[in-house]
Amino acid sequence: MIFSEERAMTDSKKKKNSLYRSDYGEAVLSAGNGSPGEIRIATTALASVIRHAACSVDGVSRIAGNSLVDNIAEFVGSRKVLDRAIQIKIDGDSIEVVIAINIQYGFSLPEIAGNVQEAVVQQIREFTGLQAARVDVIIREMELPGEEDEE
Repeated sequence: MIFSEERAMTDSKKKKNSLYRSDYGEAVLSAGNGSPGEIRIATTALASVIRHAACSVDGVSRIAGNSLVDNIAEFVGSRKVLDRAIQIKIDGDSIEVVIAINIQYGFSLPEIAGNVQEAVVQQIREFTGLQAARVDVIIREMELPGEEDEE
């Protein structure tokens, strides 16, 4: 791939920040002085960390699809539905996340959402060293016991 001088200048400006989003859906971290290169984390890898963090919270039944097509895609094993349910924005040195979940009936919605936010922030920091500036949680549905098995 050939980079233009303008692109090279833009990339060098971006590297002054500790984190930026590349044109390829990656978080790019400046590895620091003396490093032989940079570290790139694909947003799909970040989505996996976020998905695992959210699903580890007691009361979360699953990541939520928002349409019939998403539900069919999930049934046949497509991970695209999961990626659509998790949105990641990389801006400067921060990450913003929006995640849609379904929870089990009988749990406190604000408590579950708060626990998901804490788990996502903690696991992003633990697994990537990055900071999540904002984590928005959308609760799509409350599922009755056994309901997730029927779909």
